[in-house]
Amino acid sequence: MRNPRTNQEWHDAIDAAKGALVLESARMYGLVVGGPKVNIARCEEILLLGKKKGFQPSQDAVMRFMAAIMKG
Repeated sequence: MRNPRTNQEWHDAIDAAKGALVLESARMYGLVVGGPKVNIARCEEILLLGKKKGFQPSQDAVMRFMAAIMKG
């Protein structure tokens, strides 16, 4: 897997990583069943690398991620 290259790719990747980790957390607590398989290590890596580059998840990252997976 390649890392994001452009600023927009970083923003998108960080938002998706944040949303995926929240989904996985909810799944672990039994609040959610199903959904996409989450690569926890990769999401954490993207968030860490993005933070080093000065990026952070958008405030609505989780909501947009959930809306996107609900669309299919």
